[in-house]
Amino acid sequence: MLAIAQDEGIEVRNEWLSGVRGGLVRVGSKAVLFVDQALSVPEQLEQVRGALGALDWSETPRGAQMAVCLGEPQADR
Repeated sequence: MLAIAQDEGIEVRNEWLSGVRGGLVRVGSKAVLFVDQALSVPEQLEQVRGALGALDWSETPRGAQMAVCLGEPQADR
């Protein structure tokens, strides 16, 4: 998920946020995903999944891959 997000221009930053909610923010015109290193790996995964799942990936080159990563149902082609 992180590699796809980075390929689409989202900066990924792993920061020690002491349990303060991370997530996706805009800094100027740039999207930045803050992943909280204070969380366990499963919690980080849910944080990333929640942040990236809120975006529309349908028109991106790797949208189908992201849908699989996010656990979204696939439309028949």
